Amino acid sequence: MNKFIRAVKALDAAGIKELLQKEAKWLQWSEEDGKNALHYVCGLATSSDPQKVEASLQILKLLLNGGMDMNAVHRIPDNNCGFFPATPLWYAYTRGRNEKLYTYLLNEGANPNHCMFAIAWYDDVEAADRFKKHGADIEDGAFLAAFNWKRFGMAEWFLKNGTDVDFADPDGNTALHQAIQRNYRLENIQLLLRYGADFNQTNKEGESPKTLAERNNRTKLLRLFGTK
Repeated sequence: MNKFIRAVKALDAAGIKELLQKEAKWLQWSEEDGKNALHYVCGLATSSDPQKVEASLQILKLLLNGGMDMNAVHRIPDNNCGFFPATPLWYAYTRGRNEKLYTYLLNEGANPNHCMFAIAWYDDVEAADRFKKHGADIEDGAFLAAFNWKRFGMAEWFLKNGTDVDFADPDGNTALHQAIQRNYRLENIQLLLRYGADFNQTNKEGESPKTLAERNNRTKLLRLFGTK
């Protein structure tokens, strides 16, 4: 680890400023995968210490004022898509849990996308509203993940904000399929039905939520579907 990143991790604003005055090259430094000082400072777990939060914000502003890209991407390997584009905003929300930093970045115009799965994981409706206000996409995949993770506050938020209730995973299973397969409570299934979930939509094996319910003799579910 170089002296610049050591100063960042120590939240040494004065030391960082001195280093940059001597060698502005540090503003262009990054690891091979794109991780740079912005990702490091935003990822520091400072939220429980107000002084550290303020220091992290001071450093963030210093780096941005020096010309660093607030949307710089750290390429985290991902088996599904090659890499996940982790931005400083993503780090501030998911790793640092630093509301002051991610609010500042949003207000400064940072790209609000790539955070909805994390917001779903934390069942954080307040953050979802904030990110949406700044233009974040409503991701159908994040809705399905929220429902699978039993983050029902966020699942309902996605539904209220126009997600596709019948969005399916690679096997063709919708949230309704998975709710029946995993024996979710009736109230959770009713949530999907209120937003128009299709109990006749089939997955890649040709099974619909209705046929799953019939095979398992789920009479209460079949009554909800109006078929028994």
